[in-house]
Formats: sequence, C-alpha cells, structure tokens
Amino acid sequence: MHTDLFQALLDRENPRGHPLLSAMLYAFCPAAARWWLAGAEPILPFDPVWQAMQDLASGEKLGVHLKRMGLEDFQEEIKLYINQVATARKDHGDIQAPELLPSFNGGRLALSRRFGSNNGIKNLGGNWQNLFIYVRAWAFLSQDWRLNMGIHADASYFLKVEKVALVLPEIRIPARLEALVWMLPLGHVTEVRIGLLVSNGEQDLLRFALLRRSSPAGGQPWPTPPQVFALDRSTGQAWHADLPLPDKKVPELVRQISALAKNGPYPPLNAFRQPSLCKECGYRHLCFEKSILTPHALSMI
Repeated sequence: MHTDLFQALLDRENPRGHPLLSAMLYAFCPAAARWWLAGAEPILPFDPVWQAMQDLASGEKLGVHLKRMGLEDFQEEIKLYINQVATARKDHGDIQAPELLPSFNGGRLALSRRFGSNNGIKNLGGNWQNLFIYVRAWAFLSQDWRLNMGIHADASYFLKVEKVALVLPEIRIPARLEALVWMLPLGHVTEVRIGLLVSNGEQDLLRFALLRRSSPAGGQPWPTPPQVFALDRSTGQAWHADLPLPDKKVPELVRQISALAKNGPYPPLNAFRQPSLCKECGYRHLCFEKSILTPHALSMI
C-alpha cells in the first residue's frame, strides 16, 4: 500500500505537479497520475499498519490510542491475541510469522462484541479485522523490522515517522514524503535507518532511489549517511533496498517519467496488470465502480 505517496499528494507543502511526485505516481499507475494532475484529490484508504507505526512513534502507550479510537473495551481480546501470536511464534520458531498460517485461530472477534462500537469500527476503516492488523503491527512487526535491520534488542534507538525531503540538483523545491526513521545514538555518532513499507516483497525502484538521496525536511543533512530498508508489511522481513539503478541515472529517469505524467498516455495499468493494487489507490473512487472500470477511466487511455 502506497500510503506515504498518497499522503504526500495531500500535503499542501508539496505543489501539485511536482516532478518527483508525478514521476513516482506515474510509476505506480499512469491513470492515478492523470487524476492528480487534473486536480482531483485522492481519498486515502485506511492503512492499519501505517496507523500503528504513527501511533507507536508518538511515544504513548497502546491503551491511549485504543481509547482515542473508541476501542478501550477490547483490551482483553487484544491481550489474548498478543498472547496467541507470541505462543504461535514460540511453538513454530522455524517459520516466519506463523500467525499468518491458515491454522492460526487467533484474531477473531465475536459478533456479539461488536455491537455498540460503531465509532470504533469507523476509526478502523470500517473493518474489524483491521484491529488485529493494527495490534500485530504495533506489537510484532515493528520488532521484526528492528531485528531484521540489525538493531539489537538492547540497543538504544528512537523511532519517528518523519517527513524527509526528496531532492534532485536541478529541482529547486524538494518533495516531502513521510518515512519510518530509526535513529541510533552510538557514542559521538548517530546511525540512521530509513524504511518504506512494501507488499509481497516488491519494492518500488524509483521511490527507493529517491529516498537514498533524501535529507531531513528541515534542511540539515542526516548525521550519517542513511541505510535504506524495505519493510514487508505482512511478514516483518526487512532488507537493504536493492537498487540496480546508479545514482547518476536517477535525474534522467525522473525527467523521462515526469514528462510522461505531464503528456500521457494514461492507461490504468494496475487494473490490467495487478488489480489488487487498485484497492490501495487513492483514486479508486474515480476509476472503479464495483470492480468495473468506469467510462471516465477508460477515456483516459
């Protein structure tokens, strides 16, 4: 889910038509780039994993955020779920994320427990299953990523959801994109690890290439050159971003793709190639109606 990208489109500090954003959006789907450049606002699908990371980075406890969302009455179910996942991982230590197996029986909420909590379900994007996805990201995925990035359990670190500035020498105004940033104070230096969420092990080459060239949004450089990681939002795996594209090739690639975003063509490629991505798109409401392409979308091809 490209939550960070669509949030960047809604960020008023980012000018509409910014070449870096239009290039990343066109790489995601040309039809989405066309909607954005035409002035349409994306409607961001609820992302329980991203929400969990934002809340975890706030420094407040899980119970505080559950109360904010109107879900404080479900703490016993949440404790049970956390224990079930912990037990599954202990019993199946040789399997990555055994709680994802069909045999795992946790993460369920009886219908009788859902009544009277309409506000809670609305805050979860209208889907109760998001409660357990949210809790799993908070309690387990965040720790999986940390360990897989080489941050040991006894290490001192700070996790932030921070706006970073994406820059190229010939573009005067940077584009701002939120990312997960781990800061590790080590004596007189501070190591920086930056992560972007990915699905099914598939990383976006352009987005990661730009992140490698990023700086803090405040204008100061990172204290040390950042290590960039892909973070799988399901399995908890984390790995150094594989970027076969040399840094010197990135500006020309951005120019080429942003020119396509400006001039077309605009085929809704995800609808033909990987329709599951359309469920995560901020412009689904404009392209799709009951999973069928609308005449508006087809007319943009």
